[in-house]
Amino acid sequence: MVKISSLFFLFFVTFSKSYDLKQVLILSRHNIRAPLSSNLHYLSSNTWPIWNVDSAFLTAKGALLEGYMGRFISNWLVKKGLLPAGCPEQNTVRVYANTRQRTKATANAFVDSAFKNCNITVYSKVSNKMDPIFNPIIRNDSKELKSAIINEMEQKLRSLNLNEPYSRLNDVVDIKHAKICEVDKICDFERAKDDVFYEIGKEPNVNGPLGFTNSIVDAFIMSYYEGMNITDIAWGNMRTSKEWKLFSAITRGNMDVRFNSTVLAKEVAKPLLKYIYSILYKKSPNFTLLVGHDSNLMSVMAAIGFKPYVLPDQYEVTPIGGKLVFQRWHDRNTNEDLLKIEYVYQTMEQLRNGDVLTEQNPPKVITMHIDTCENDIGGFFTVNVYIVKPVYGLQNFHVCHGVNVIRSNNKVQL
Repeated sequence: MVKISSLFFLFFVTFSKSYDLKQVLILSRHNIRAPLSSNLHYLSSNTWPIWNVDSAFLTAKGALLEGYMGRFISNWLVKKGLLPAGCPEQNTVRVYANTRQRTKATANAFVDSAFKNCNITVYSKVSNKMDPIFNPIIRNDSKELKSAIINEMEQKLRSLNLNEPYSRLNDVVDIKHAKICEVDKICDFERAKDDVFYEIGKEPNVNGPLGFTNSIVDAFIMSYYEGMNITDIAWGNMRTSKEWKLFSAITRGNMDVRFNSTVLAKEVAKPLLKYIYSILYKKSPNFTLLVGHDSNLMSVMAAIGFKPYVLPDQYEVTPIGGKLVFQRWHDRNTNEDLLKIEYVYQTMEQLRNGDVLTEQNPPKVITMHIDTCENDIGGFFTVNVYIVKPVYGLQNFHVCHGVNVIRSNNKVQL
């Protein structure tokens, strides 16, 4: 498992003077939004919390928190000399968001704080459809691919152990008096059956209790982040760490089945991976922010092949506002470019409390490690090696550049 550093924030690690930060690309999930489902009343006749924005829209608090993250990251970019103090030149920064309101609003909130009063614009396609770059759908009509993906998803489904959270949710939502019981005859999540949904041009999905309960728990989690009264979150049934672990197993399982399989991920993440690779390959611009969804982060990570990781102080596997940060470092001694990837995120309490991010109260960060990289001591590896592999199907790229790390006085030296 990947462990979090004892340092206050790995971005501020002191490297040898021979290492220069040359490029940063961030793949981000949008920040706090209203629940995705507009039909929660169908899943429970209990009174649901009222939101002041439409379903799936970014909230004002979500924009505020993204602004805090934007300011924090921009300060780091300036300290590392990647961007200048003040306004950067337009051609050195690219911000690209999916077409959904929550992704565009997240990107704008980041830019407004990171590059305040600067002429940095957010690019997003003008469309009411998903941008193909960010759309995690199945495109290949190969029968062999279909069989492989369905097999992966069904194996994941069989490995889930959600009987306890399903049983508990039956009581929490009072399912026997819900419309889903009356109309669809689903009166017990534990006894209902999940079926893999596979269709060209659609996201891989699961029809059944996993999808229904994921919508319910998603609403609970967003209500917590938004700062709603604890008695309004799961009607007071989501107070303890044990309850959070129990219910969040559903959302984690949903992500795992739908986007965390190797063959599946390489298919649905291919356009986004190609885009990421093109930016890193061209070594330009200096800073790129891509704002998408949890499905984007999960499928990209699965396609690249990271080792299993844990995010301390979080129950989500791809938290709201979380960021996968690709960093290109140049070693002047060897004239070699190295890539380091870190996951940066706000904790449950930072999100709920609306904490301003500072050096004294920074976001959390873990270094991501590649599964086939045995000597990856410092988290560095050769640029292009693992990004190109899932995109083009290359099978012989197993080169890893390990960096010897000496820890002393809470600093890391290379």
